[in-house]
Formats: sequence, structure tokens, C-alpha cells
Amino acid sequence: MTTAAAFLLERDLTMSVGSRDLSTPGPDEALIHVEWAGLCGSDLHVMRTGEWVVDWPATLGHEIYGRVEDAPPGSLLERGAPVVADSRIPCGSCAACRDGRSNACAHITFVGEARPGGFASHCVLPVGLLHQVPETLDGASAVLAEPLAVALHALSHLRGEPTRAAVIGHGPIGALIHIELRRRFPACEVEVAEPTEQRSSLARSLGSSCAGSAAELREGAFDVVVDAAGYRGSLGDALRLCAAEAQLVVVALSEQPVEVKPMQIVEQRLRITGSNAFRDELDTAIELLTHEAWRYEPIVTKAIDLDELPSTAKRQLERPDAVKVLVRP
Repeated sequence: MTTAAAFLLERDLTMSVGSRDLSTPGPDEALIHVEWAGLCGSDLHVMRTGEWVVDWPATLGHEIYGRVEDAPPGSLLERGAPVVADSRIPCGSCAACRDGRSNACAHITFVGEARPGGFASHCVLPVGLLHQVPETLDGASAVLAEPLAVALHALSHLRGEPTRAAVIGHGPIGALIHIELRRRFPACEVEVAEPTEQRSSLARSLGSSCAGSAAELREGAFDVVVDAAGYRGSLGDALRLCAAEAQLVVVALSEQPVEVKPMQIVEQRLRITGSNAFRDELDTAIELLTHEAWRYEPIVTKAIDLDELPSTAKRQLERPDAVKVLVRP
């Protein structure tokens, strides 16, 4: 096979579905037949800005489930093996990589940006990025492993057991963090701020109250606050919700400038953590999905074919409402 049907993002940020040449797999690479790929907030960020793309046209998609179609001799992966992909591509040359700590790579890049990703019928990926999953795990659930790992990593920063938590933004990562908070801390009261109908409806179905905006949540009432929204002013809203000695975890991708009063952080002794991607949580995510997929499946609110991706992405860019969109390449 030399070509694949693929989503194409051009340098001028126009989107289409066409075909792209596949690179010949190297000695440590496998050819994957993609069965499911998830549309992520970072994919939308790239579609909006073109940021991080190495070569054009780009085929995005770093949340990947598929089956091995060809693997190098000696690989533990057999033809037909179901796999999900680790989205991270370490540089291999920074101090962390040289010390064998590629999970802490200072110059990490991602599948779909540094090399063609999963919004295609096939992709070529390093064998080291592929994690085999059980045959019993449905592909539409297995593809949630990568974003679930992101949520697990965000919550790995917490210390102690929260009693009241606020999640601002109930997109895919916000919703997964919400689900994990309720799973880990059943006694914790979780409140959500989300203006869109489908996302707020999901929050309520998960057993939490949902306000239309962070302004409607009680000021200074939460010992854990998660900013998963990234709108202009969301960080300021998150700080306003923090109780004394609260933990604020920021996972949203935003380039919006924010006015912050350092005195508020100092006087309330707040601990603010930015959380990006994940470290060692992917295998844990696969294990959770294998045994409790029902818990995470409600975040999938739309499944589309590849040729629907450009129009669906445009709608999500204009007015995001779907929670997790899955693509069938």
C-alpha cells in the first residue's frame, strides 16, 4: 500500500479529505489500519492556528485505535493485533531522553503534528508507541485511552482528598476529569460550569450540578478547581472559585492573556499546576477501560465517517457542543 484516504489540513488552514502517500515503514515502524480516531481539543487548536505542524499538508489525529497490518520482523506485535497509540514523540537528544526519561522530554512532539496521524485509513507509527489492547475491549472505547491518560495525569497532581471540586469546561478532558473525580472521591461534591447544552446535559447525567458559567458558582468554595475551558478570563474565574489552600489544575490550551493579582495567590496559599499530556498513565487508562468502559463511554456523543470530518470540525470550531467526536477512517 502506498496511499491512504486521509484528512488534509493545508497551510492556509483549509480542510479536505483526499489521499496522501504513506511512508515506507522503517525497521522499527508498523503499518496500522486505523479503525477509530478521536477529535481532540488540541486538534481543533491546530486547525484554528496551524501551530506545531512540521510538514504540510497535515493529517492530524493522535487518539488512535487500529490493527496492525504490517510489523517489522521480531516485533511482539502480530498482524491483526488491536492497538492504541501513545501520542508522544520524544526528541531523543535532550537531557531527559539521554537519561532514559523520555516521558519528561523537554522537546516532545506529537503524532499528527510531527508526523501524519490517525485521521486516515492507515498510518505508519513507531512500534514503541503502540500498546496492544485486549480483543474484548471495543475499539470505540479503546480509543479513549489516550485522552483518559491525559485526565489521569491531570489528577496525579492532587494532594489529599478533595471535598468540593469545580470543573470549568465540560469538553472531552473536562468530562473525563469529572468522571475520574467522582470515581476516586465518591464523597466529593463536584460542580461544573459549561454553557453548551449537550455538554452540560452530560455533566448533570453524571450526577453533578451544572451552571451556565463559572460566575454562577460560589466564590472561594472549592478546594480543587480544574480549568478545562481556556476561554478569555477562564483562569481568572478559576482563581475566584478557589478556597484558601486550594489546588488549581490548568489543562486548557489558551493563548489569551490573563490579568492575575499575585496577592490573591500568596494570601490564599494556592497551588497552581499546569498539566500537559501524560507520563506513565496510558497503561492504567487501558486497564480502566478494559474493566469499566461503561464509566467513560458516555463522553462519546458523536461518531462520523472520515468525509464528515471537515464540516464537523468547522462546527466544533465555531460553536463546540459535542463532547467527544469519534472518526471512522
